[in-house]
Amino acid sequence: MPAVSSLTNRVFLACTLLAMLSLGFGFYFVNARASSEAEADLRRGLLEAGTLVDQYGATRIDHFMRLARVVADLPKLKAAVETGDPPTVQPLADQYRSEVGADLLVLTGRRGALLGAAGPDDAIIAAAVEDAPSLDEISTFTPHARGVLQLVSVPILLEGEVPDILGRLTVGLFLDDRVANDVKALTGSEIAFGARGRVLASTLPGEARDGLTASLSAARVGSVVIGDEEFVTLARPLMPGDDTTGEPGVALIMRSRTERLQFLSTIRAGLGGVMIVTLLLATILSYGVARTMTSPLGAVTTAMREVAATGDLTRKVAVKSRAWDDEDARLLASTFNTLTESIARFQREAAQKERLSSLGRLSTVIAHEIRNPLMIIRASLSSLRDQRATPAELREAVSDIDEETSRLNRIVTEVLDFARPIRFELAETDVNDLCRASAAAAWAGAPSSAIAYDLDPDMPAVVTDAERLRTALVNMLTNARHAVEAAPRADAGRSIVATATEPAVRIRTRCSGGRVAIVIRDSGVGIAPEDMAHVFDPYFTTRRTGTGLGLPISKNIIEGLGGTLSVSSRVGEGTEIRIDLPLHAAGAQA
Repeated sequence: MPAVSSLTNRVFLACTLLAMLSLGFGFYFVNARASSEAEADLRRGLLEAGTLVDQYGATRIDHFMRLARVVADLPKLKAAVETGDPPTVQPLADQYRSEVGADLLVLTGRRGALLGAAGPDDAIIAAAVEDAPSLDEISTFTPHARGVLQLVSVPILLEGEVPDILGRLTVGLFLDDRVANDVKALTGSEIAFGARGRVLASTLPGEARDGLTASLSAARVGSVVIGDEEFVTLARPLMPGDDTTGEPGVALIMRSRTERLQFLSTIRAGLGGVMIVTLLLATILSYGVARTMTSPLGAVTTAMREVAATGDLTRKVAVKSRAWDDEDARLLASTFNTLTESIARFQREAAQKERLSSLGRLSTVIAHEIRNPLMIIRASLSSLRDQRATPAELREAVSDIDEETSRLNRIVTEVLDFARPIRFELAETDVNDLCRASAAAAWAGAPSSAIAYDLDPDMPAVVTDAERLRTALVNMLTNARHAVEAAPRADAGRSIVATATEPAVRIRTRCSGGRVAIVIRDSGVGIAPEDMAHVFDPYFTTRRTGTGLGLPISKNIIEGLGGTLSVSSRVGEGTEIRIDLPLHAAGAQA
């Protein structure tokens, strides 16, 4: 046919047909993919918000349960409750409610009699009715006109061989509209709180609450229509995984599907406009495609090759806007530039998330580790203020304050040591003497038979930073001591005891091939297999009083001195730590 006999015509028709097919498929694919991704992102965001709500609820319950325990353990409160005299107890209820920051605080006696209360009267009645004299720590939820009333109750005990229950301390907190708005700011989702099948607080208008009732009991992600807007919903218990008795409270998380998917209409209109414009340009300019295709494609190929060789994501392809340049080539170049910008942005976002994650872990550890000493110091100060305290009690309180301030100073020192760069001062060092001195410091007060030494008598002088290496050794030997003390032994009456056949810890040194090996092996409890992958993670610890920085600091020191640090362990048999160092740490780096 004459119409297709010309190369120009064939290119014209082929380009036009290809543009039509490409744009049609592109429109369909992008539309379908965008809709699918939007729905998936909506569900993913809802589940992430659910996780944040779980963490918020668990942290809130744990925080006020800890505060309730601390207050219930105060001698002043115990003495007042033991009198059973409401006028004596009431001032303490008012005081501790303000100090704890709770909406409600109720104190009851041995038989559940109300001794003191601070808060709304109807909330006090609910708390007193649900209270019961027992050793259990109770957390429950109950409806209230203001919202969901969360109650945390702990016993007030008089310590002894058989604990004497003096009464109970109940702390109440409202999950009301204000708290719902706080959680909304945290999760970016609409929030409602309910209990016993009723929505009692919400970030949505009051008239929308009746429509949310059915969603409180939904076990999966659901949807609900409120007015002319559709929401996806997820109900989460306020105490996930908790087996305490009482009515469970429910947090209902909602995200607007209508609002989320509005942008698809804009995308469809934009894609339709781009398709029409591009099709017209392809029809008009297809005659010159054959002559203008090679140069732009060559530029894109060159840029891609340079990015692949250098990893430089800032490399861009110059997008020319001349009328005779190929539109498909321009589209390809623009897509390539967008791709490199997206990858660079994702890398920056990943780095920022990692920094925020590290900051979150650090904040959690510091908050946990500093709170306990502060509570002990606060309790000791209460004892010092007590006019009836005996000299022995005063000395004990002062001793507690001194011990806890030392602990706070140690926590801060370890965090600073881990955070700042290490600078090494190299000098010749006797590794054998350094091992003995480190063991003496870490095992002060232990029997001499607790540690066995297998030191290389031909060990030459090692050029290293003795003080830094001693710090690492003391950290590891202290961990070994804690592991040995935690191990069950037949002679459990003694603090640290070597068995008749084997000491608690063995320290061995060897020199071979220009490198020095230091091996520390203990007979402690060992490390669980699931914890082995995290022993060098900052702030990871299995001890209540640990900071999780000892081994990371030691690893930084050893690697900074040009060495390696490895750990092997079996539960119930003990742990072996191996340090490998060069004889001359000339390449030590900060």
